[in-house]
Amino acid sequence: MPRLLLAIWFYAVSASILHSNVIAQEVLVGSGVPYRYPHRLLWASYDPYFAVTSHVYAQAELIRAQGDAAVSFAYARNLNADAYSKELDNWIKELRVYWDRKTLAEQKKLELGQVRQIKRMRYLNDQKWQNSRFWDRLKNHPELSTSRIKNGSALNFMLARLSATSLPYRFDSSNSRFSDDALDQLSLDKSLLANVTLKQGPFKFSADHDVDETIHLWPYILRWDEFNDARQTFERMRGRVVNESTELGQASVASIQGLHQSLVALTNVFHRSKSVTGWVKQHRRYTQFHSADRFLQELDREIVQLEKSGDIRPLHGQSGYSPESDGGNLVSLLCFMNRNGVEFAPASPGGEFAYHNLFVLMRGLYLTVAEEDESLRPANLGELAK
Repeated sequence: MPRLLLAIWFYAVSASILHSNVIAQEVLVGSGVPYRYPHRLLWASYDPYFAVTSHVYAQAELIRAQGDAAVSFAYARNLNADAYSKELDNWIKELRVYWDRKTLAEQKKLELGQVRQIKRMRYLNDQKWQNSRFWDRLKNHPELSTSRIKNGSALNFMLARLSATSLPYRFDSSNSRFSDDALDQLSLDKSLLANVTLKQGPFKFSADHDVDETIHLWPYILRWDEFNDARQTFERMRGRVVNESTELGQASVASIQGLHQSLVALTNVFHRSKSVTGWVKQHRRYTQFHSADRFLQELDREIVQLEKSGDIRPLHGQSGYSPESDGGNLVSLLCFMNRNGVEFAPASPGGEFAYHNLFVLMRGLYLTVAEEDESLRPANLGELAK
């Protein structure tokens, strides 16, 4: 009986559905529905219509998704291109700022260099003005420079000007630009030389006395025991060069090189000495250190001069002066002084007349070459300053 009732109920329901035109699926696209494709009703049974429509709507959804992706990709590319464009703009700005700064720095550097050049030129020009005015006074009004003549500054000024114009490194009467008559007028006698005092650094000597073998006056620091070996090696090599020059007429290249190497060794030992450094700092004896250093530099200059000219007279002493050969006339005396860095010391009491006589001779000699001296021609810096 229950089974019969269930069969009758199922038949009635099926008949009602068939007569009401209700299909097994519906397209649900209304509001509140989270999908846009056919949805199979839960109570309905499977049918082919649902499979076909689902496939069509799935393809449509795929095409729509592909279109949305293409739009999103295009938007992303647009954003990327805009960002890259801004990066290029920033790079261009950075590059422009870099080169602008570099150009400005170079311009400032050029301006600073020009300012320094102008200052340097003005300094040299001021020196030229001073030299020009000083020379005009010495030339036209020597009576206004009596004190300068006595203390030797006027004579040293004339020596510097002649050194820049007409003095050769070594005086040779056979090749001199001055005639024999001129040299006779510029001759110096012993009475005049006896009242002239020359100086080379702190070392002073009379112009009528030979100055020889003064190299034994080593500075205080270089006489220390730790420098004995290097100092004696240098003196031994120096003696060999002097002997070869005296006996053979010139020193060999090997001897000159050995002399230079011995001086380099002595200089290295001096500069690397910790005891010297500590003593100088502790007792503040900087003048002693600089004096020894300058002495070594003077020895090096003597060796350089020996290499150039073969002249061994500086090796006999700091000056190697001989009044017979160097003081015969004014030109030879000035050549010796210029070559060895010798200057006029202040006149001793009673020797002022010798300085005045020398000044008159030097002024007359310089008058012949004053027009060639560029240091007496101040330049116009107006154009450069602009």
